[in-house]
Amino acid sequence: MTSLNNNINLLKYITPEKYINFFKKYPRLQNLLKFKNKILRNYLINFYFRLVKKNKKLKFFFLDESKEINQINFKSKDLFENNKHILESLAYNGIVILEEAINSNEREKILRYFDEIENKNISSEWINNEIINASVVKYKNNNDLEIFCMKKNLNYLPKLSKLIDCVTKEVFGNKVDTIAEFFFHKCKNIENPDLQEDTKFHLDRYLPCLKIIYSPNSIDHSNAPFGYIKKTHKLNNNFMKNFMLNSKKFFVNENELNENLKKNALSLTCPANSLIITFTNGLHKRNIFKKKNSRRTIFFQFTDNFNFFSLLNHKKYN
Repeated sequence: MTSLNNNINLLKYITPEKYINFFKKYPRLQNLLKFKNKILRNYLINFYFRLVKKNKKLKFFFLDESKEINQINFKSKDLFENNKHILESLAYNGIVILEEAINSNEREKILRYFDEIENKNISSEWINNEIINASVVKYKNNNDLEIFCMKKNLNYLPKLSKLIDCVTKEVFGNKVDTIAEFFFHKCKNIENPDLQEDTKFHLDRYLPCLKIIYSPNSIDHSNAPFGYIKKTHKLNNNFMKNFMLNSKKFFVNENELNENLKKNALSLTCPANSLIITFTNGLHKRNIFKKKNSRRTIFFQFTDNFNFFSLLNHKKYN
């Protein structure tokens, strides 16, 4: 009887839902690093890369040899009128910036939403009316920087939603839904370099990973601009393949960067009303705040709705 009870208890943990939830989670590098056996790690990498290759759009951006395009800044209207140059630049560099992203009415509305977060006076509709203190979750005892976050449905941001739909269709082969994550950063003390892991070059995933960031305000070198190393989003990049196969950590220290990587490193300042489109399976970071200031950005992420099953169901996206 005891043996029967033990088996019943074991079956509670072997449920289809747990396997489905496991595969729905888009693979993180941190999970890959748990595999110490390089043969197994290499097998997993190649298995996923073969799935990526079956999606024609992903293959274009992440595996095919790309035409050299050094221009990164474009106007958002070009995304709808003649986007070939933008897409070729994104495929080659792994990042582009679209200036004059939305009209002034929607931008002003976004600034009012950020005022609600900054003043802790919530008056509009949010997915959850609780302001999340993301700095406590992310940095634990860091007193230099506060990060507050709230989430909003995209139907309140129609112009941005239209841009997001266009980009996801071009990158994945079909529209992928997401939500708007509003992040308000407030620097209370000038940060020390490399104190936090996200201020070192790192990657979120080891498979194609799109992230879009909207900035209603201009970002200069003192305002913690987004950092990126061009061309590291390519799945067949030699440095990246070696890093994924041999690394014990998901970030790269400055002294581990070779000269070619340093040459391709960008600190992306941008004018107000800009949209940054980037692949964060490439090396990226948040540069530090160099003065007491604040930063307002909206993040759009897609790994909840484009996952392992999406890679398997490549016909839906081709």
